[in-house]
Amino acid sequence: SEIKLPRRPSPQVEYLTNTEISRVLDAIDTNHITGWRLRALIEVFLSTGMRVSEALSLKRQHFDSGAKEAEIIGKGKRKRTVFFSQRCRSWVQQYLDRRVDDHPLVFVTTGYPVHPCRREDLSRFFRNLKARIGLTKKLTPHIFRHTFCTTLRNNGADISHIKDLAGHANIQTTARYYLGKDKAV
Repeated sequence: SEIKLPRRPSPQVEYLTNTEISRVLDAIDTNHITGWRLRALIEVFLSTGMRVSEALSLKRQHFDSGAKEAEIIGKGKRKRTVFFSQRCRSWVQQYLDRRVDDHPLVFVTTGYPVHPCRREDLSRFFRNLKARIGLTKKLTPHIFRHTFCTTLRNNGADISHIKDLAGHANIQTTARYYLGKDKAV
């Protein structure tokens, strides 16, 4: 209790603008199944703000049933509901319609036999996409999570709703990142 901890400055949240999102989406080659998978994955990130591990654990049944939402297990084993936009559901369904396997997960490898995609598998796709469009910002799955939360904030969403949708355990985390404050409002 006698040691005074230094205050950490509010982190600078990096996110994509609408123009940058359009450039990213336009650069995805949907002439191949890998392009459909990448587009579907990015649409999931933009629609839900999921972490990469959460998105990679999505099951086909959520989309086969036409559900507009899904309950997921996030960081810290906490349950939360995520919502899929119509555009997201459409892209994921188009990707699933092109697959010839019956693996229960949405995002799988294209080889035979198919395996669940891993976080490491995605790094190359995002590096190549970033180079293709000449983006100077980082282009990672987490950037899409920041874009989701920042878009909500910029459109007037209450910080407590952003906290719930992002799956943050503490509202101070959300406030620090998206309001630039160390204390919740």
